[in-house]
Amino acid sequence: MPRKKNQTDDAEHTQQAGGAHAGASLLALREAVTEITANISKVIDEKLSPLSELFKIHREELDRHDKRITEAEQRISALEDATDLVDGKIEALEKMVCELSERADDLENRGRRKNIRIVGLPEEAEGDDPTRFFETWLPQLLHIETKSGRVKLERAHRSLAPKPPTTQRPRPVLVRFHNYQDKQHVMNAAWEVGRKNQALKHEDATVMIFQDFSASVLRRRKGYDAVKKQLRALGTDYRLIYPASLRVTCHGSTKVFHVPAAVEKYAQSLKETLREDV
Repeated sequence: MPRKKNQTDDAEHTQQAGGAHAGASLLALREAVTEITANISKVIDEKLSPLSELFKIHREELDRHDKRITEAEQRISALEDATDLVDGKIEALEKMVCELSERADDLENRGRRKNIRIVGLPEEAEGDDPTRFFETWLPQLLHIETKSGRVKLERAHRSLAPKPPTTQRPRPVLVRFHNYQDKQHVMNAAWEVGRKNQALKHEDATVMIFQDFSASVLRRRKGYDAVKKQLRALGTDYRLIYPASLRVTCHGSTKVFHVPAAVEKYAQSLKETLREDV
């Protein structure tokens, strides 16, 4: 019995010694892990610290850019609002200028209502007293009957351009009548001559008589030149009416056109009709 007891005591002692050794090993392992973890953290901190500083710098720079962009957007928005306001004012001013130009042009043409323009008359044909010359020349040229054989004029003169050489076209003559009715009588007689495809002649020169208009109206009326040639070729009667419309009469039907393109389309339809009839 004593021997067995001694064996038991030895086993317990051995077990206690083993447990103490294992505890010491575990503690050492924990300390090693802690030290390794601390070292790793230190290394990571050392590596990340410059990156963190760099990120901070970039973040501050981005914040500054964001602030500038916001300020720029606000300024752009303010400029757009101001531009919209200015655009509205410009549009209103353009409309006003257009209206004023139309009024001025209308007033100018009203001032020219008693004027005619004579084209093709040779230089110096009117002599030293143009007004007196045209007072009798116009009724004779157009075979107009008047009480005294003359029409009363306020003035007559060549355009203010320099006198051209004899090889060039003569300057047009501007004639202003005393009475609008006399001017209209002359224009109607001249139009009737043109309608009959006849020519007004002064000696060997062909003379044409036109109503005197502003430059703006003349440009608009000149836009019909090409289509008028087509209408003449078709034997169609036409007449320009103030300010710049074309009245066309064909087969007893009269139409008024306000733009050359519309007359062009109408002339094409007349050509097609003539082809079908043939």
